[in-house]
Amino acid sequence: MYEKITPRSNPMPYFQWTGSLVIGIKTIDDQHKQLVEMLNNLNDTMEQSGQCPAPELVDRLKTYAAEHFHVEEGYMQAFAYPEFEAHKKEHEAFCDVVLSLGNSCADGSAHPAELLEFLKSWLTNHILDVDMKMGRFLEDHL
Repeated sequence: MYEKITPRSNPMPYFQWTGSLVIGIKTIDDQHKQLVEMLNNLNDTMEQSGQCPAPELVDRLKTYAAEHFHVEEGYMQAFAYPEFEAHKKEHEAFCDVVLSLGNSCADGSAHPAELLEFLKSWLTNHILDVDMKMGRFLEDHL
């Protein structure tokens, strides 16, 4: 279902995966690691070219994120997670902003770093706050 991303050759990743990002649900943690790797690959592409990534790379990230969100939302629905609606709205807002920033980057109205910083910041904050709460709830119900 999910395409495996080839690990990066750069020894200093833009976004370092750490144990603090582990929420305790293996499927979700593995997908989060994949999102981090995709973000690092986007960064490498932009560093090499000095430009925004090709729209298809942003689309690929957005598509994978949407698939990941679907998995998270499936867990939340299956176990009647009380904060499901708010969590889902965060996912929807993320997809909207990525689309907007990707378009702005492509047409030159946004700097490539804006896209990367948004992605890194959002993913970090979302995992450490919203996904951690969900993970604790799910661990109690699995």
